[in-house]
Amino acid sequence: MTEALTYLSAIGLFSFVTMASALMRHEMLLLACIPAVFVALVMGFMMAIYADDTFGTLPVGGALVAGALPGLWVGRRFRPKDLLIAIYLGWAAALVLVLIGVGFPDRE
Repeated sequence: MTEALTYLSAIGLFSFVTMASALMRHEMLLLACIPAVFVALVMGFMMAIYADDTFGTLPVGGALVAGALPGLWVGRRFRPKDLLIAIYLGWAAALVLVLIGVGFPDRE
């Protein structure tokens, strides 16, 4: 249960980072989103594959939608500088969850 919550929360946060970055309206701040989006896409994809195999497709899809919807809302409501701060906070929280998640023992 804890492993599922950790993985799905990280996937949701990576979805948030990707969606919010797609709505960045400032060209120079969009460049600052590149590291966060790159890591979010790579780690989110790898974690989604493992989570899909372990927990099922429906929870992974729910985590992706649960992260994308706040990303849409924040991307439309926040100014670019505030949006960048939200993206980096979401990215940092997701990386902490990844660190915790990869520490769980593998299922046989």
